[in-house]
Amino acid sequence: MSIKAPAADAARFISSLLGAVHELTGRRQPPTWTHVEKVQRKLGTENRDAVDAGIRLAVARGWLRSDGDPPTSVTLTVEGVRVLPPVF
Repeated sequence: MSIKAPAADAARFISSLLGAVHELTGRRQPPTWTHVEKVQRKLGTENRDAVDAGIRLAVARGWLRSDGDPPTSVTLTVEGVRVLPPVF
């Protein structure tokens, strides 16, 4: 097992989180908000702590904005849309 595996898993989770927000907001331009519960369901995880941690990291990086503490709603930022992989 590689030492970098947790970082790769975290990067995949953040990418999935941003992608879930993008899908749930209908791929509309920011700011289009969605509920964190919907994001959690889309990700298929029961671990709300992991979702909240991912949101905090994405907010710190400027990829998401959140409302509430703990967050109840999120929206991608323009920068968050830029880091998403292109859709064909």
